[in-house]
Amino acid sequence: MFRHIFFFYALLLLGCQTDLSSQNEVVKGNTNLKMSDGILDLSQFSQEQQKIEREEAAKVLEELKAGRVILEADDQEKIKIEPVNLAIFARSVSNDVGEKLYYRSFLGTDTNTGCKKFSNKNEAQIFFLQNGGPKHDFHNIDVDGDGFACEWDPTIYRKIKLDRKTEPPTN
Repeated sequence: MFRHIFFFYALLLLGCQTDLSSQNEVVKGNTNLKMSDGILDLSQFSQEQQKIEREEAAKVLEELKAGRVILEADDQEKIKIEPVNLAIFARSVSNDVGEKLYYRSFLGTDTNTGCKKFSNKNEAQIFFLQNGGPKHDFHNIDVDGDGFACEWDPTIYRKIKLDRKTEPPTN
């Protein structure tokens, strides 16, 4: 008797299942999605959803762009880099190359590794003076603390004869 009941239930379960592979049923809500072979293809739905989300994001971006405010810096806010005259600087200091005037805290550094990015010593000295030198060496180009970047030598500039009108003030 138990065997008959089991067989009856098994037949009932198999009879209730439908074969979707024989149908070409349209998925509810989207006529482009169809079920076949019992598999639901969601790739088209996800592509459509991505397209909708991209369009919404583009709209939000356009709204943000339309609402942005661009502020122009006035003359007081602009960073001004004064040109450096190496001759005037060379004549305004009296120390020799290698004569330490400023404290440098580069531990164990005996080579000017920062000097490699400059094509010549004059370029390095100009950069150094425009960026805190000679008191501060933020770029490790005056490791000996003499105020001269990349072993720049002021001697040639000190030999230039100037009239009293162009002579720099002595400090």
